[in-house]
Amino acid sequence: MPTTPTRCENCGAMMTPQHDGRTLECDYCHTKVKVAVEAQQLAAGMRLDLGNIDGFLSELANTLSRGYGEWTRISANGPHVQAIEINVEPDIFMVRREAHGVLAQHRKLVRGISLKTETLALERWVAMLTEALARQANANANAAWVLSRLSGSL
Repeated sequence: MPTTPTRCENCGAMMTPQHDGRTLECDYCHTKVKVAVEAQQLAAGMRLDLGNIDGFLSELANTLSRGYGEWTRISANGPHVQAIEINVEPDIFMVRREAHGVLAQHRKLVRGISLKTETLALERWVAMLTEALARQANANANAAWVLSRLSGSL
């Protein structure tokens, strides 16, 4: 969502962000405008917490389970998240805790067939995940909600 106040193109009154995280509505004439999600801005906000892996994994798991649950699998050992898998077709994103840190991976599905799994730096993985969610968010309210929570919470 835009961080600066936005004026309605129809009447000039101020527009208010709506609960779906991707729509602005004019307070005066009720004109609605859909706003594209900017993946780079969201990824930049998420990068701030990559130094706290426990907090990052916990917040990511919590947000995805609440807003994108049917496309997310989470493995945990008590309060510690061990692994997360997110299906944002055609992309599958996996992240799991390992003894030396975190392993972040991505794979592409083509006609239901999984292609090569690629291991990524966590920062790149987050950028790719937010890009994939941003693409879906412009057509899917659940993905838009997840992105709004991640960008405000992490």
